[in-house]
Amino acid sequence: WKYDAPTCDALTVTYPSDLPSGQANDVNIRLETDQGQVTLNYHNNEGTWSDTTGFTYSQHANWPVGVTSYTVSWVQVGGSNYHWEGDVSCLINSDGDDQTLDAPLGVTEINGWRTSTVTINKGTAATADSVVVEQPGLQALTLQRLTQGAWQPVKTVVTTDSGNARVTFPRQQRRGTFTYRLAVSGTESVTGTASARFKVRVR
Repeated sequence: WKYDAPTCDALTVTYPSDLPSGQANDVNIRLETDQGQVTLNYHNNEGTWSDTTGFTYSQHANWPVGVTSYTVSWVQVGGSNYHWEGDVSCLINSDGDDQTLDAPLGVTEINGWRTSTVTINKGTAATADSVVVEQPGLQALTLQRLTQGAWQPVKTVVTTDSGNARVTFPRQQRRGTFTYRLAVSGTESVTGTASARFKVRVR
């Protein structure tokens, strides 16, 4: 059985109801931090975890004090043969107050976006592009065009649950050079991001 991928603040595991007693009592989460590699081990000495259980990194005794950035890279959950591996990149959103809890921010990334300039004929569109968006939160991926010095939305781009998206471009009805980018707005839980510029020359 598999569990959901970790987020920047915690790993949440929904244990199967038929899991034998004693199997679900150990969890390991590996972090690559700005202070070095850290493995957080959670061990239930009093029994077996069941139902849906959350493991919050900052509440662990080995959470490194003063960490400002980290990546969740590997997870092992006792009772499952599935090992999660990936790179959930995170920043600590500190308000400078030692009396309040600093919230982690997921680092939003757009991978696979083209950056080289293309040349097309008037009345045609640039070929579609495929990208992968990591940690957008609940924000939409937007195709934007630079117009009179400001970025204007062209359309919202649909992404799958895994972050995959196919970006199509409008037909260019006049000659010139047009500049596009992809953007995701930031929130209290994710950084948001904007891609590099992509230029379309229309002849």
